[in-house]
Formats: sequence, C-alpha cells, structure tokens
Amino acid sequence: MVVVLLVLALFGYIGGLGPMSRLNTARGITPPTALAGLDRITDPELRDQLKLDRTREELSRINDGKQATVEAYGDLNGERMYVVIALRGKVDIDKTISDSGAKPDQVKQVGSSTCVASTDALPTQCYRGSNTLTVIVQAANDGVSVDDVGAVSDEAFTAMK
Repeated sequence: MVVVLLVLALFGYIGGLGPMSRLNTARGITPPTALAGLDRITDPELRDQLKLDRTREELSRINDGKQATVEAYGDLNGERMYVVIALRGKVDIDKTISDSGAKPDQVKQVGSSTCVASTDALPTQCYRGSNTLTVIVQAANDGVSVDDVGAVSDEAFTAMK
C-alpha cells in the first residue's frame, strides 16, 4: 500500500497532477547557457535594457508565484535574437493563441510546438507546454521563419523541463 502511494505521489509530481502539482510549480527553472547556437544574454545592462528580469517578476506575480524565467539568446546587433519565456505549470496554448487575434492560417505546428507567424502587431512566436512547464519563444528579428522559432521552442522546452 505504501509503495502504491509513493508511486502515485511521484507520478503526480512529475506529471503536475493532483496535490503534488503545487510542489512542481514551485520548482526552479534553469535556463540553458545557449540555445540554437546563441549564448544567453547575462550582461546586467542588456538584461535591464530588454526588461527581462522585470518581466520575469511580473509573470511570477500574476501567475500566483509560480516559477518563471525570461531570457534572451543572441545579441542586440546580431542577425538573430530570441526571447524565451518559461513558466512552471500549464497554460492553455490554444486559448492564448485565440486571444492574440491570430488567424487560423497563421498557426502552424512545428515539431511539438504550436507557432504563430509574424503579424504587424506580433513577432513570430511558438508555444510548447505540458502540465508542468510552458515555454514561449519569440523572434526578436524580422524575417525569422516559424520553422526556426519552433525548433528553438522545442530545444528550450527539452532543456528546461
């Protein structure tokens, strides 16, 4: 009986289900040092200019204290830069995309990520989630394809889970 309860608790923690899900959402998120061959921006001045830490604090606050991270990969003068948002817990990706005003022809599945092609108002962005982690990746440059952003989204999700 004790073994069954331990197994159920373990699955609840790993799967983000039941009472163990709260423990999972309090778990930290460790961002990788590089994604898509681009280094994570760690310079305090650049992070402040991009408002990464302020955005992370706000996300955590509005999501009931769940762990969150906001990171940028690349550099301000480079051809590619991605902003990665990761949040412990499940986000309704379909609802988020619908609320963004994206039209069905802008939505594309890339690997395990759901992506929205760039519009006048929004950059190309991709979402990947589970019961325990949601990752959003946005291209910070024009002309980046959903295929490129989707690959980064899958890589980030795998690295942070």
